[in-house]
Amino acid sequence: MDKGRFITVVMAGLLLIASTPLSSAYKGHQLSRAEVLDFTLTDQHNENFTFSQSLSEVHVVAFIFTRCIDVCPVITQSLKLVQQGLSESDAEEVQFISISVDPRYDTPERLSEFTALHGVEWPHLTGDSSLLTDVYNSFGVLVQEDVIQAHIANSEPTVTFVDSSGNTSEMMWEPTGWTMNEIIAEEANWTVNASYGQYGHFVQSINGIDSPADWSWYWALNTFNTSSEAWEESMLGIDAVDALEEQHLLWAASTSNVSLIPAPLLNDTQPSVEILYPDNTTEHHSLQADFNAYHLTKGAFSGAGLNASFSNDPTYGHFVEALDDVNSPSDWSWYWSMYVWNTSSAGWETSMLGVDDFVEPGYIAWAPNSTKISEIPMPKSLEPKDQMAPIVCNGNGWEMGTGDGKHCMCDEGYEWGEDDRLSCISNGEVDIDFTVGHSTITYIMDGMKPKIAWTGDSWKADDFRADLEQVISSQSSSSDSEGALPGMTLLAAVSGLSLAAIIVHIRSSDEEDEA
Repeated sequence: MDKGRFITVVMAGLLLIASTPLSSAYKGHQLSRAEVLDFTLTDQHNENFTFSQSLSEVHVVAFIFTRCIDVCPVITQSLKLVQQGLSESDAEEVQFISISVDPRYDTPERLSEFTALHGVEWPHLTGDSSLLTDVYNSFGVLVQEDVIQAHIANSEPTVTFVDSSGNTSEMMWEPTGWTMNEIIAEEANWTVNASYGQYGHFVQSINGIDSPADWSWYWALNTFNTSSEAWEESMLGIDAVDALEEQHLLWAASTSNVSLIPAPLLNDTQPSVEILYPDNTTEHHSLQADFNAYHLTKGAFSGAGLNASFSNDPTYGHFVEALDDVNSPSDWSWYWSMYVWNTSSAGWETSMLGVDDFVEPGYIAWAPNSTKISEIPMPKSLEPKDQMAPIVCNGNGWEMGTGDGKHCMCDEGYEWGEDDRLSCISNGEVDIDFTVGHSTITYIMDGMKPKIAWTGDSWKADDFRADLEQVISSQSSSSDSEGALPGMTLLAAVSGLSLAAIIVHIRSSDEEDEA
């Protein structure tokens, strides 16, 4: 039996976010959307489910597929927690629904196995691809399936930079310790003052606590040594620290007792910064925001030794001020613009999202808005392979970087050869790759209208439940009060959608082909 690779790419359509003068704000993205079209699909019990005939006025709608091994199970379990936390009366007002984005594989039988595995009972729906296409379009979700090389979806996010002179470069997300410190300090509302010199940033003051001129103590950077299981003063400056390797940092007054700081949770993937003051009091902050285009831009530029300066508006988030120390001119003859790679059309397009709203970004580009989009080069990992060109990475990956920093980005199931970063050899763990990527977005619906959108998979069940309870409450108090609200304005933005690629390893079988 032949083995193949496929990629299902689910991309979200534009969702206009409404800013309404409600007495209490929702935690998710509030939407201003038309009603979705009615539909009838088949559930895990092989029975028809018609959306308009649901007895509930409030719905939670998620898009999942059973071969997904990380994001979809997380969303399903999170929704299970939401459901279990509802009061008995509220639970009767809500209908949870999950819709498959992989209908060719997700038969009712497989959906039944999925629901049994996760201990949930709400309808999990599938149907003919043509029928589901109408459903996806109604929700503003476009689903396309293309046969392409698996390493395209496996690539790390990159930033293509077109400078004011038209020169281009592509950079990976390689944040320095200083950049990660900046991001976390900003989120924690800390004040960190530092000078910059030949050896990088030198911290002089944290939250108004200055190191003294007599050097009786100084702010020391510490990293955690997993071998000795202790915090140790770093032998590197903050700019030389690789934030992907050292995700947990400690700023300590050199005279303080570092043993007071507990070991970081090494299984915690969220970067964090600790502060130990001279009087041995402490502060701690872990990055809370979902990985977004702001983080990607800051990390990619810092890894390349370039500056990316942003302002931060309390209402609208981050705006780029200067890239590589070049500001857009005061006469606004041009300005820095962000572009995103559209996998469906295989081209760049102007981003309709702000850098904070574009979560789980893949490929993005920064260029003057006067740049012709067609002249921005495509990401290197997506370039067609020249059959006459020398084989790189043993044909199992693609090259990134230049000079001594050149290295292979190996396909899933391959790794560098011993002491050879320009080779990719099998690690013997993968038989075949099925790569499925989709936007992880979950809706809270008021009747037939999408009302709240939650993006990504790292949201908290309690926050989601709070929004859901608020929608239920508004249903109980008024059948439709939104039309009477004065002053409704539409923001020129779209919801932040995750375009995460999810790698699923499945061994093909005749039984699956027959299905």
